[in-house]
Amino acid sequence: MRRRAFLGGIALSAAGCAQADLPPAPAAAPPHAAVPQLGKFFAALHELQAGTRKTPVSVLQIGDSHTANDGFSGRLRELFQARFGDAGRGLLPPGIPFRFYKPDQVHVSETGWRVASSFAAGASGPFGITGLRQRADGPAEMVFSVERPGDLAETELEFLAGAQSGTFDVVFDIGPTESSAQGDQARVWQSFYAPAATRMTLRTQGGVDLLSCRLRRTEPGITWSNLGTIGATVALLKRWDPALVRAELAHENPDLIVLAFGSNEGFQDSTNLARYAERYRDAIAMLQGGAPNASILLVGAPDGVRRPIADGGTLCPGGAWQTPPKLNKVRDVQRAIAHESDLFWWDWSHAMGGQCSMVDWAAQTPPLASPDHLHLLHAGYRKTAEALFADIMARFDTHVAG
Repeated sequence: MRRRAFLGGIALSAAGCAQADLPPAPAAAPPHAAVPQLGKFFAALHELQAGTRKTPVSVLQIGDSHTANDGFSGRLRELFQARFGDAGRGLLPPGIPFRFYKPDQVHVSETGWRVASSFAAGASGPFGITGLRQRADGPAEMVFSVERPGDLAETELEFLAGAQSGTFDVVFDIGPTESSAQGDQARVWQSFYAPAATRMTLRTQGGVDLLSCRLRRTEPGITWSNLGTIGATVALLKRWDPALVRAELAHENPDLIVLAFGSNEGFQDSTNLARYAERYRDAIAMLQGGAPNASILLVGAPDGVRRPIADGGTLCPGGAWQTPPKLNKVRDVQRAIAHESDLFWWDWSHAMGGQCSMVDWAAQTPPLASPDHLHLLHAGYRKTAEALFADIMARFDTHVAG
């Protein structure tokens, strides 16, 4: 069964340093004690564990290529869903944002769409929390396929409101399908219910801009959404439309936001640390302003090295690799801001073994890191995700026991 919606005249109403130790785990505390740094997220997890929460617990991870690669976020999704319940894939970027895009739990294909990225120089907005937009000016098709019936049970498409006249059809492989958008053409989000479907096809006749797609199951549990942009720094959020981001965050109502930038800033010798700190604080303020009910988790950049250049940083043992001079300093800025804002900061580099550990990870058999010595391989991302999960769960269990 198919539903057709028209997008005409819609108006958007809301538009060489030593590695620091990880922060100590909080001591057991009575219920009336101060809320821990991840307290809002812990409260949501406790509700799931107690069976009193019937809506998904949403996690949004926003970052650079380490987030765009779903190895780290995908393993966290697996682990949290195994313990607290599987509520589905969560929020996805519109279509295929870059070559070799391979998100876990869903396969995406498309024809006839043109991607616009907030990372591109001179890109025309507005952009929301995916940092992307897909435009169809003529006939176009986008297909989302899953292996498990139920992963498309509650599907939601987010279109950019504006003076557009395009039309679209949404077709599922197994019906019937009901659309909450029926009779309401002034909404930005269009919802569909298809509990048995494993394939959803979006067909347009042009004049349509897609901002995101959300896939959820009907069961309570966790969704962990990875929204990553290759090559980006935290300054990317400055290119997003604040009103649109606020509207999207209010709609999603996340319980945890993971901010994971730092590698690209750390590898740029020209990074101005004072300006970086300002942009990092601004990004946190934007996310907190739109999602006041969410905990914020700040993730420092993993370790990374490059071939030595003159005055280019601290040499690693053996002299073949060098730590960029700004990488540790960027982490220091993040750590300081987390401390002043009472936010949880996790040191990804520390979890790998500290400075120059990337050299060892890339040399292992089989390797855990890419030959570029900047990115991890799938096994490396999964290994470090397991370390973060163990750290969060230790704090959660301590909090609940108290």
